[in-house]
Amino acid sequence: MLGKLLILALVSPLAASLSYDNIDKNATPGAKSLLRYIQSQYGSNFISGQQDLESLQWVQQNIGVTPAILGSDLTYYSPSAVAHGAKSHTVDDAIHFGQQGGINAIVWHWYAPNCLLDTADEPWYKGFYTEGTCFNVAEALSSNGSDYQLIIRDIDAIAVQLKRLSDANLAVLFRPLHEPEGGWFWWGAHGPAAFKKLWDLLYDRITRVHNIHNIVWVCNTADGNWYPGNDKCDIATIDHYGDTGDHDILQSEFTGLQALTKGERVLALAEVGSIPDPVLQAAQNVPWAYWMTWSGEFINDGKHNSQSFLKSTFNNRNVVSLDGPGHLGNGTGNSTLAARGTSHRALLRHAKRHSMA
Repeated sequence: MLGKLLILALVSPLAASLSYDNIDKNATPGAKSLLRYIQSQYGSNFISGQQDLESLQWVQQNIGVTPAILGSDLTYYSPSAVAHGAKSHTVDDAIHFGQQGGINAIVWHWYAPNCLLDTADEPWYKGFYTEGTCFNVAEALSSNGSDYQLIIRDIDAIAVQLKRLSDANLAVLFRPLHEPEGGWFWWGAHGPAAFKKLWDLLYDRITRVHNIHNIVWVCNTADGNWYPGNDKCDIATIDHYGDTGDHDILQSEFTGLQALTKGERVLALAEVGSIPDPVLQAAQNVPWAYWMTWSGEFINDGKHNSQSFLKSTFNNRNVVSLDGPGHLGNGTGNSTLAARGTSHRALLRHAKRHSMA
């Protein structure tokens, strides 16, 4: 539960927090409470996050602290991946982390619904990349044909997993269709119009058809041509992979995203390689609500984030973790809410290890 989240202090010179309702008017109490909690921290503290359970456990073992947010991926629940023998326990891990009091952030590297190249150069496990598939999302969405029906099939398969989280009474941060403007993923390969149509279809299918409302919806672009709009985003984010070991606070990126959202949305870093320096963030008033360090080498190679930097960061008075030395009284009364376009090499290595002949 959020009452278990711990922090060293509650006061900082950052900007005042925002307050607005969930875009889903039928949001569950847990989803409402999760968004309110993040809003309450925005401008005061930075919520720590770590992608992948194995990497989060590395932080626990080597830094002695549990990040507040666990990032997980629904990728191997994609029907095209399942057809190649992929298996996943991601949702089970997320439920366990939520029951321990953590917040879950879910991304979906969606394997294309059809036409994975599955060649020596482009094996099936690269099938969420544009280069790994001949699937054309614009054409698929232009009719009610077989490829459109495969999109529906895939969304329905992911809805099953989101429903498991809902049934466990866990609210989640859900960030689908990320980094669209880069074009490196198939959902962004055919322009913003097709992407936005797919976003609307996904949202409608999850909320209206499947009646799933435990979600805080996270958008992931700073490009105005691709941004779905404040009415379709609870939280606006970007991903950033700078130079190795560069803990830049991304002030210009923050200002740009703030302008895009008209200052009406909480802003966060959904993926980073090197964590932005919280001391500089506080000093220069760049209050990203949370950051999610990517997995593998980005957290454990000692180059992107040295252990000394990590220890200093997780002991910073403005950084929220799950098990630091002081309790955070968040006042939500919600005891059930426990709740990189430049590099996805770690994910690909993981996919290859789990591929079937």
